[in-house]
Amino acid sequence: MSIRKAVYEDLDTVMQIKEKVVPLMIAAGNSQWSDDYPNRERFSRDIEAGSLYVYEEAGTTVGFVVVDDDHPYPYDDIPWSLTRENSKAMHRMAVDPSKQGHGIARRMMAAMEAHIRSEGYGGIHTDTSLENEKMQKQFERNGYQFKGKLNLDDNEDDWYVAYEKTFD
Repeated sequence: MSIRKAVYEDLDTVMQIKEKVVPLMIAAGNSQWSDDYPNRERFSRDIEAGSLYVYEEAGTTVGFVVVDDDHPYPYDDIPWSLTRENSKAMHRMAVDPSKQGHGIARRMMAAMEAHIRSEGYGGIHTDTSLENEKMQKQFERNGYQFKGKLNLDDNEDDWYVAYEKTFD
């Protein structure tokens, strides 16, 4: 098991995982992702920025996550323990549905946290849709603390919840 920066050759696999995850999210009442978002162009930009990571087990990509310095402007209203400069932001995380329920998300998050810590950061800021109860539970099981609600776009009914994990 390992986490590594994605390369362009990973795009097809990342898109396949995303396309398998979206119907499950929608069926669970979570419209955070769709057929249009995140798209190949978004993931290509993440690769160009060096912020898309893939998680592999037994030589197979089973998940992905974006970790970068993109702390959206609405993050300014959240009472974080850590500053932007001392944390990374985590976005667009998914595990192949055929591999879910086997602790992969936990292992992937732990690998990413170890990587971030090795770069000298004090923790992670992240958010997920208020509808995405599965991801909220994942954050909480992995030691992330709820920090507040925020709105990331012009839709006043589209709320997100912010989480933070600090490394002690």
